[in-house]
Amino acid sequence: MIIVKAKYLIPNPESCIENGAVVINGTKVHRLGVFDEIKSLAKNEKIVDLGNAVILPGLINTHTHLDLSNLHNRIKSTNNFTHWAFQIAGTRMRWKEEDHVSSVEKGNKLCIESGSTTIADISNTGHSFSVLKKSPLRKVVYREVLNFNPDQAKDVINKIQSELSAFVADNLLSIGLSPHAPYSVSKELYQAIAHMMKNTGIPVCTHVAETQDEIEFLKKGTGNFHILLKQLRVLTEKWQPPGLSPIQYLKETGILGNHTILIHCNYVTDEEISTIKSSGASVAFCPRSHHYFGHTNHPIQRLLDAGINLGLGTDSLASNVSLSVLDEMKFLFLNYSISPKTLLAIATINGAKALGLESKVGQIKEGFEADLCAIRLPDCHNDNVYNRLFDVASKNIFTMVAGAICYNVSL
Repeated sequence: MIIVKAKYLIPNPESCIENGAVVINGTKVHRLGVFDEIKSLAKNEKIVDLGNAVILPGLINTHTHLDLSNLHNRIKSTNNFTHWAFQIAGTRMRWKEEDHVSSVEKGNKLCIESGSTTIADISNTGHSFSVLKKSPLRKVVYREVLNFNPDQAKDVINKIQSELSAFVADNLLSIGLSPHAPYSVSKELYQAIAHMMKNTGIPVCTHVAETQDEIEFLKKGTGNFHILLKQLRVLTEKWQPPGLSPIQYLKETGILGNHTILIHCNYVTDEEISTIKSSGASVAFCPRSHHYFGHTNHPIQRLLDAGINLGLGTDSLASNVSLSVLDEMKFLFLNYSISPKTLLAIATINGAKALGLESKVGQIKEGFEADLCAIRLPDCHNDNVYNRLFDVASKNIFTMVAGAICYNVSL
């Protein structure tokens, strides 16, 4: 057994234990509480004393693209989403296999160092499956699917099913599908993936309602996405806009459902929020990526008020400065009127629920997987642990997944 102790232990958003400790037996949490009460177990056990820190459930990143990590500081900042996408496509066309692999490896390392224990990664090339298979992180890797030709939907599904059959899930790896977005995936392909999801239970996530351009394209068939798809020669003359909002469109395809993750949802109406709630889908919000593109205020509070399960994502280093969920919480703490307890729930319990893992991670609880991190608190006169946790100077110093120490700067 291993005992991990620190000045504070927050096993869930509603509890804070001073001089707290967690007893880990194998991959599971065996016991937790005040260290003075459980130190009798420490006679022959290894004790990891993290000092002036707060132990938290491992942070859960519900949306990232690790295969874009090597694009950090290589994409010119722009509020024009299609111009940003062009830059990414142009840069990655020149990459070799080792560039894709090293990008995922870099992202994996950054996630571990920043306290994430579970990630939901979207893989455009498929390299994430082989690289992350060896990672100590808990992960759901979604194979990204893009194809706007309705006549090719069946062939695309057959190809993807064949590809995914080569990857084997395990205790730390789950495999999913990510139809990219309503402007890059045909209705027929969405429907085929929805059918596959219903028959197999495979987890699915999709980008939706990310930009005003997306809304214009679906409702009117005009704007930047019409121009982009014309340039890419994927928009046929017979295509007609569905005349629907993004969420309404997804509902028609059948892709909404339990454990579907809707990424971004930057622009949604109250009616669409009601539709999301009825579907049982979760939302992944990426605050600093949202800020990067200059979007207007995110409807996070309306989503939370509606009882929609909402988790935090970092998106990629092509639109963010780090892959730290803690940094996302700090950003929300400074810029949104959201309570610390709600922030912690979003980054832990909600993320676990979004990924279908709520019965084993997201809390430090007896019998749960021993996934935890520890944030070193800045030395200051403020005794409020939450203010210190979300202070700019706080930093992750310890990451554990399934009872295995993956990162420990206190050694």
